[in-house]
Amino acid sequence: MIVAENDGGVRLTVEPVEAMMLATLAEQVDTVLITDGDPALDRLLPDAYRDDVSASREFSRYTREGIVESKRRAARAVRDASSIDDEQDDPLTIDLVGDDAWVWLRFLTDLRLILAERLEFDESGNSQADDPEDALLGAYEWAGFIQGSMLEVLEAV
Repeated sequence: MIVAENDGGVRLTVEPVEAMMLATLAEQVDTVLITDGDPALDRLLPDAYRDDVSASREFSRYTREGIVESKRRAARAVRDASSIDDEQDDPLTIDLVGDDAWVWLRFLTDLRLILAERLEFDESGNSQADDPEDALLGAYEWAGFIQGSMLEVLEAV
């Protein structure tokens, strides 16, 4: 993947296999968001008031649905932008301008939070997963690379 500046936005040049991976991961993020009881939801939707259960429930009651829908829209936007047909051999170019880049950054944050939960990262950033061949760890690091590269581009424009 190549991440570059394009007219004040971000241009992603994505190999077909990367596009398929992004579309698949986006679909999985969308699924997690509608799966009650998934432990990753605690990372995606943390308690607003950890010391006050009543206030936290009240906050969640009024905000959770909107936050989940916003996160689902971000996942679907990434899925739709990175979807390709099976016969495409050429890299996919995705231009993200304005809020589109921030939608992708929100998705990448959610993706990394879910992967961090699956990899059992603790709050200090340590994980039991240290096998460089671990696919989840590879996806976590790849998403971090894309996210960091996009932020570098956006800071420069």
